[in-house]
Amino acid sequence: MNKSLYILLFSALFFSACKSSKNLPEGAPAAIKLKQLNEQINAAENQFNTLHIVGTGNYSNDKDGQSFRLEIRILYDSLIWVDIADPLIGIKVARAIIYKDSVAFMNRLEKEYFTGNVGALQQRFKLDFGFETLQSILGGNTLFVLDDKEFELFYKPGAYLLSDFNPDPKGEQEGMEKYFGKEKFRQAYIDPTTFKPALQVQTEPAFGKSYTVENKDIKAIGSVKYPETIALSYTQNETTNVRIDVKKVGVDESGLNFPFNIPSSYAKMR
Repeated sequence: MNKSLYILLFSALFFSACKSSKNLPEGAPAAIKLKQLNEQINAAENQFNTLHIVGTGNYSNDKDGQSFRLEIRILYDSLIWVDIADPLIGIKVARAIIYKDSVAFMNRLEKEYFTGNVGALQQRFKLDFGFETLQSILGGNTLFVLDDKEFELFYKPGAYLLSDFNPDPKGEQEGMEKYFGKEKFRQAYIDPTTFKPALQVQTEPAFGKSYTVENKDIKAIGSVKYPETIALSYTQNETTNVRIDVKKVGVDESGLNFPFNIPSSYAKMR
């Protein structure tokens, strides 16, 4: 290769690099290849056999709201155990145990219980989440398989955005035609420091459904990177918001158990 071709090749690489940098919005993280980003995201996934979460929370919908103390115990890919107490005096209010295909729930104040499939409980509490989705939310992990061919990489101030649609269409036709018939639209904003999901969004326009999961103040806690606050918003006919402020996270603690026993005096929920 002669000298002029070397100069031409170097110039092309230099100006290409400058052009990509100039195209990044102000405050965007450093340019990265999609494959490398996915490798970083996969490496940052929280791995655990058991996870123990203690904190406080708030639940609200369009009609009312409630605050509570919260304890969650997860046996990975097997069950999620939840205990809820009064935020001021600590009286036990409710307990639930969630499996992949079934749920049991006790209301200790009303002395009643529910047992059945996950779908029935979803309908009762207006939260349309399966076991895997709930485990990912509470585990501080990604909700979607981001490295499939559907997702593209975009740059936003302070985050990498992986989206299965173009969030910045140049024109109405370009932005809409290719997505006709698409049932779900998904996005994940990735923190460039921890490579954990800071914000995840899924919308299903045909069904009037959408939800967002926001992880705030993600920090290293032992072997996991976990948010100090998890904020969930779910909309279908009405909007339900759940906020969890995390006080303690334990990974693979010895002796962690999952007690659940429905007293014979409890009545079945109608």
